[in-house]
Amino acid sequence: MKKIFLALLFFVIGLVLFMPKINLYYTMNDYLKKELITLKQKSIQDRWYKLELKDATAYYDGIKSLLVKEVDIKPWIIYNKIELKEIKPADSLKRFFNFKANKAVITHSLLSYKKAYIEADGDFGALDGEIDLIERKIHIHLSPTKRFEKEQVVREYFKKSEEGYIYESKF
Repeated sequence: MKKIFLALLFFVIGLVLFMPKINLYYTMNDYLKKELITLKQKSIQDRWYKLELKDATAYYDGIKSLLVKEVDIKPWIIYNKIELKEIKPADSLKRFFNFKANKAVITHSLLSYKKAYIEADGDFGALDGEIDLIERKIHIHLSPTKRFEKEQVVREYFKKSEEGYIYESKF
């Protein structure tokens, strides 16, 4: 039993280390194009255990939307994580939504394969939530700053609750 476990462990580690992460990234990019999302970056590096993107830009329907200083993608099969650092809106969106995020983390585990989890913090406050991948639902809890509470975005998309603000949607 111990030999089988060790063989399985070495197989998974070898798969993670030698996985064609850059090819997986471009496959994900092709999938996102169907959703009108395009990702571009200045550099992309396979760092054995993670994929690292520098100065990434997200476009929605051809409109420059988000600028991200660094993206770390860790496709570890059993536990996957995407970490975004220094996220800010593009100039074209600043008059609608002028908030920055210091960090956002999206995680997914095979142990809870039906859901992905998200956490973020920035000058808008802190948020955490889950994405139900089977039912295609998003549930986000936001603890906003006073500045963010005054914005029209909160009143339009978030519902006020006792703990803060709640955003729910289907995709």
